[in-house]
Amino acid sequence: MPGGQVARIRNKINSTRVVDVDNDVVLLEYSGTGGGQLLGNSVTDVATHVSKRYADGTETATARFVVTSESGRDQVVLLGSAAGVVGADGAVSFKGVLTARASAGEFAELNGVALLAEATMDADGMVTHSWRRF
Repeated sequence: MPGGQVARIRNKINSTRVVDVDNDVVLLEYSGTGGGQLLGNSVTDVATHVSKRYADGTETATARFVVTSESGRDQVVLLGSAAGVVGADGAVSFKGVLTARASAGEFAELNGVALLAEATMDADGMVTHSWRRF
């Protein structure tokens, strides 16, 4: 059973790029910036998300985040993968797993911890992330 929530982050997609198209698969790259809370700390983040969108309305994705404390002293890098479904309005909902790496500081307790990640990207490019300990 998943543990408590460790993060709530909101990003605005500021760049979308079609990387490739192969029959019914479209490879998309999204980049976004935002902020929120991680382990009770105010943070900012930069994220890149590479997604394979299939004709049946499903997606698989990889994501990379660099999250920095508001003070700028602590940083954590998160990598993950997810699966999702595209809604009729263009919104996409994902569920997946992230792993984190911080060399020291406030976020080092996440080293070696799998995080259950849920995200929703609305049709306007706003992404809401929720991360919980597995």
